[in-house]
Amino acid sequence: MRSYRAMKLDRLGDFQRTHRNGDLRLDHVGQTVRLLGWCRRVRNLGSLVFLDLRDRWGLVQLVANEETADPELLAKLKAVRSEFVLAAEGVVAERESKNPNMATGDVEIRLTGLRILNTAAPLPFPLEDEGVGEDLRLTYRFLDLRREQLQRNMLLRSEVANLTRNHFRELDFIDVETPILTKSTPEGARDYLVPSRVHAGEFFALPQSPQLFKQLLQVSGFERYIQICRCFRDEDLRADRQPEFTQVDVEMSFVRQEDVQGVIEPLMVKLAKVVGQDVTAPFPRLPYRDAMEWYGSDKPDLRCGIRIQDATALFAASGFNLFRAAAESQGQRRVRALYFPGEAAGAMSRKQLDALQETAKQMGAGGLPYAKWGKDGLASSFKKFLEPADEATLKTHLGVEGEGLALFAVGTDAQTSRVLGDLRVKVAADLAFFEKDESIRRALMDEGTFQFLWVVDFPLLEWSEENERFVACHHPFTSPHPDDMDLLETDPGQCRAVAYDLVLNGFEVGGGSIRIHDAETQSRMFRAIGIGEAEARTKFGFLLDALAFGAPPHGGLALGLDRLVMLLAGVDNIREVIAFPKTSQARCLMTNAPGPVDERQLRELHLLPEARQTYRVGAVFFESAEGGSAELRGQALQQISQLTPRQAQGLVTLDPNGQILDAQTLSGPTFEF
Repeated sequence: MRSYRAMKLDRLGDFQRTHRNGDLRLDHVGQTVRLLGWCRRVRNLGSLVFLDLRDRWGLVQLVANEETADPELLAKLKAVRSEFVLAAEGVVAERESKNPNMATGDVEIRLTGLRILNTAAPLPFPLEDEGVGEDLRLTYRFLDLRREQLQRNMLLRSEVANLTRNHFRELDFIDVETPILTKSTPEGARDYLVPSRVHAGEFFALPQSPQLFKQLLQVSGFERYIQICRCFRDEDLRADRQPEFTQVDVEMSFVRQEDVQGVIEPLMVKLAKVVGQDVTAPFPRLPYRDAMEWYGSDKPDLRCGIRIQDATALFAASGFNLFRAAAESQGQRRVRALYFPGEAAGAMSRKQLDALQETAKQMGAGGLPYAKWGKDGLASSFKKFLEPADEATLKTHLGVEGEGLALFAVGTDAQTSRVLGDLRVKVAADLAFFEKDESIRRALMDEGTFQFLWVVDFPLLEWSEENERFVACHHPFTSPHPDDMDLLETDPGQCRAVAYDLVLNGFEVGGGSIRIHDAETQSRMFRAIGIGEAEARTKFGFLLDALAFGAPPHGGLALGLDRLVMLLAGVDNIREVIAFPKTSQARCLMTNAPGPVDERQLRELHLLPEARQTYRVGAVFFESAEGGSAELRGQALQQISQLTPRQAQGLVTLDPNGQILDAQTLSGPTFEF
């Protein structure tokens, strides 16, 4: 490493790139080119020295012949190591041994000149190694970003952002920036707070979304607003979440739900084409209740064609007590089932089924009864309770033809949806991998396709046991469904929202709603979630005022840019499409943020008490004789300091010559100083 630093570096000077490394082809043979980039690797094969030079646009091979190359060039070439920064000049030639795995594999550059612009220390990990731990990658993220895959992801992200801006520009939207420092509001996830130095004890909040501001822009008459904006939420993280994230934020005036969806769908068609996917608009609409009933999820993956089925009525007279009790519970509990067709499903082993049983128990199920039809006929955990007629009825109800597997869950709708909703996709994907029949495999999981849909008619409110009140499912500015408006006061839990989520392959990529645009309905909504008039005025007075001054009907949507790019890139972790992400513990390993700050900063922000020192002081009194001079007063002070204890107060009388006539300690409290 020291030798690299000690190496004399060349200057870039007037050297200018003539071509991008990844663009060179046979058409360039014979041309003299100047290239810039990083050394990927060097190979010395006796008389020939090869060097792969990488820039943002690709990789090209450089070569020098030891027998014919200039000695100075050869010396520099032999000094080069991985990730050195280079400027190279040479002539494009056709390769004798072509490399079909490289875009530039038909050509090479025969070096005539080389400048070493910078050296590089030995890398903490090989950039080509796919098995490097994520913590090490994130610690050296500036190196990790040199990887080809990550660079492709970043380029895709840039392309998505540019296409998005152009799409909305063509539709006459206005790009408006909204504040980053704003006011903390209730509902939703926890805010990130920023203490104010100027206003002691008061805080800004970083925006979870520009929700209120984009609504106010509609009141201001902008009618069509767009912003690609940063948002912040202090919530538990997972593979598709980050504490800071990017939204494509959209709001429109004088629109219905269908109008907002009609603006978004063509954008999704354009973005899908970027990665070679053809999707057709309009996308399917699926009510929330059907999504939960058929798929056990409000963001169902429609690549899996398996649906949850209600089998409760089949077991009203069953000898299997677990199923019969559910049938007799008058709807409090149900028996629900998943049926997976195919040879792979019918061949599942007892060990595999036991593993699924454990998975179901971890999700809160008491068990996972099953019925399997394989080459040897029926095998079931409740086979002794199934008469031939019962089995026939069950097969007809589930649609069993040939081999297959049925999994059952018993419990409340919430319990069975959670268990079967997760198992539906997991089991189908596993079975599709082994299934030989192409049509069945695609019915189980149609990999390699994009399946968009809108989930609509969400509940407006849900009961919070923690808060002992109703809370907004989306946010408190979502409009109640016109048909359910009277339920706000009488049965809030049954009130639907004019809200809609855009789902792609089992991920929510966007969500929005038609907003409340009049102060009266907004006040009713606040009351329904336990926010009184005084609190509403304190926290949302500006919004209520705005709604009172001619707010148009309006609605919008926010797309999660990071999550959308993750799906377009075909990766399963959102950190792979963010340049400098945080870990799952919300920490930046590269900068080691968050970190401590010094006490001075904390005091300035009023987060620590001021460092105060209280002093106890005393006073010495004396009377000057007539005719006293400045010199005499000085003598008196000197004698007083010697005579009077530091902890006492005293009265001293001196003669004109400074001699003490009388001295006494005064009564009263004493002081140290």
